[in-house]
Amino acid sequence: MITAVGSIAALAATVLYVLTSGGRLAATGAVAGALGLVVLAGGLLARWPLTIPWAILFAGGGYLIAREGSGAVDGWAAVIGVLLLLSAELASWSIDHDTRIEAERALVVRRIATLAGLLAAALLVNFILLGTAGLAASASVLLAAVGVAAAVASVAVVLRLLRP
Repeated sequence: MITAVGSIAALAATVLYVLTSGGRLAATGAVAGALGLVVLAGGLLARWPLTIPWAILFAGGGYLIAREGSGAVDGWAAVIGVLLLLSAELASWSIDHDTRIEAERALVVRRIATLAGLLAAALLVNFILLGTAGLAASASVLLAAVGVAAAVASVAVVLRLLRP
């Protein structure tokens, strides 16, 4: 129950940020994020894990819609990415949890520590990527290739950490 509430709270925080961002399409982005909240809540109630990626997609898409037209790098994007990751992890934990099986305390502590490490690593990678995106550099093919490789590598690291 705690993990489900935490998951919804993390996703709601992203939707609230989108709504208060003041962008030209902030209301449209917030509607997409709210749709993600509804999908996540329904998936948690039905215990259907396939709804988690869709909920994150709607919320993340809502953030991107709200950012449309803004040329500046949003410093909060790193935090938004971590909140989306936190929401997905807590939702997955909530759906996987079986009340008939009592988890050992050491296992729960280890899972929390692993999640905290994953979130810290994701935040660090997000800040590094935002920092490089904010630098004014020439648009050479080599620089673009390095940027794409860094983004793919960061996603690969996060996906590897998510795999049991």
